[in-house]
Amino acid sequence: MTGALLVREGFVYTADDTDAVYPRGSVLAVNGRIAAMGPDQAVAAAVAQLPAELYAGLQVLDARGMMVLPGLVNGHWHDMFAMRLPFKGALRPPGDRDDEPGPFALGGDVPKLTMLFDRFAGLADRLTDEEADAVARYSLWTQLRCGSTTVADTGSLNRPDRLAAAATALGIRCSLTTWAADAVCPPGEDRFRRTRDTDTVLAAIEDLLRRYPSRPEGRLRVRPSALYAPAMTDELGRGLADLVQRHDTPFVTHVAALRTESATTRGYFGETPIRRLAALGLLSDRLMAVHCGFVDDDERKLLLAAGVHVSHSPAKYGPSGESTLSETQLIPALVADGGSVSLSTDGASLPLGGLPEAMRAAWQTHNELAADPTRLPPSRALAMATRLAARGLRWDDEIGSLAVGKQADLVLVPADDWRYLLNPRPLEAFLSLGGSSDVDTVVVGGRVQLRGGRHVELDERELRDRYLAALRSFSARELGVPDSVLTGVFDGRN
Repeated sequence: MTGALLVREGFVYTADDTDAVYPRGSVLAVNGRIAAMGPDQAVAAAVAQLPAELYAGLQVLDARGMMVLPGLVNGHWHDMFAMRLPFKGALRPPGDRDDEPGPFALGGDVPKLTMLFDRFAGLADRLTDEEADAVARYSLWTQLRCGSTTVADTGSLNRPDRLAAAATALGIRCSLTTWAADAVCPPGEDRFRRTRDTDTVLAAIEDLLRRYPSRPEGRLRVRPSALYAPAMTDELGRGLADLVQRHDTPFVTHVAALRTESATTRGYFGETPIRRLAALGLLSDRLMAVHCGFVDDDERKLLLAAGVHVSHSPAKYGPSGESTLSETQLIPALVADGGSVSLSTDGASLPLGGLPEAMRAAWQTHNELAADPTRLPPSRALAMATRLAARGLRWDDEIGSLAVGKQADLVLVPADDWRYLLNPRPLEAFLSLGGSSDVDTVVVGGRVQLRGGRHVELDERELRDRYLAALRSFSARELGVPDSVLTGVFDGRN
């Protein structure tokens, strides 16, 4: 992005190490990076020093009556929108009184989950290029619409190349990965079963690393992943550890997410998930451990000593029946101990709460568990959705806070209606009564991508219609949904 952009006279939250705020602040971006930031008068002085050619083309966003936040960073996300019909999605009855707990609920059914994830593994390859592109664009658009300027795939029912193309078209940052798993834990058995060739899984990840090398100014990065620790053989784990070291990348996996997971994993693999990761060389400050709420005291010490980053998704746990945050209270304890902990959304076949909803859930739940409203203030919730999430991605040298030299990723949220009246802390009011739908403007790398809640270049109706057409064709061809059912669903859509 070349040129200059001035975001003028907003309530600026920097999310930097000091949680600095500027009630009447401005941000100046030059060539995609923050050139000045702080009180309006100080930034105005920097604007006055711009070279004539930049000053002549200066774009100005009036942020009066708005909060100006760093771009939100979603470090753990899945594109599952191709499964909107059958997977706890649009084929459900309208009423909810007869719902039953799913495999994540009541402590979790780990064998069932490994079998479910294994069935998903090959579905992405059965999307046509057109279907995969339409689904990826719509799915990533929902993230941008909720204020996420950076989205980190953690295993999707889509292809990395289509997610990369969609991110480029939407102007969003994206960390890519593969659906990496090579084993299941069959119900009723006492040993894991290998389901695919480990070398093939590792080769796909290394190919992705070579196709999308990380560059400071780039918007696409790659991190190896294991979808779920109980779905990973030791051979895959050792291979992943080698890739992470050779390519100097972060690594991500879902681990210690459910109450039954440690006992189940010990039964199938001979050791608990965290100790397995340590033995395989994967427990380090490169690791983003997703959910990670169920560990014993020694494992907790291992996590802290290794500098492991934990990403949790508090807005998702209640609807899925997970007690990751509340049952052991490990994650709030890690925050209190100075551990590296961030927020994320997770993913499902229907839209989940965005990072604004995750911030609200963390602010409310962490404080309720501690019986202390100062334990996790709104500024800390914002940091967990920006600076700390970027740190977990090892991307914090470029994004995650408003600081001179960093990429100019910003989110503008109106803060001048009845919800904010006489409240000197608009972020607090936003977490009380606001949410993703309030996001008005999103800037990525100094370029405005969303304005007035709409993408500035893409036709959002076309995005939706292409997605629905792709969903219908894929669901009929690969999921076996009868045409009569599809007709009923799509003719009656909102």
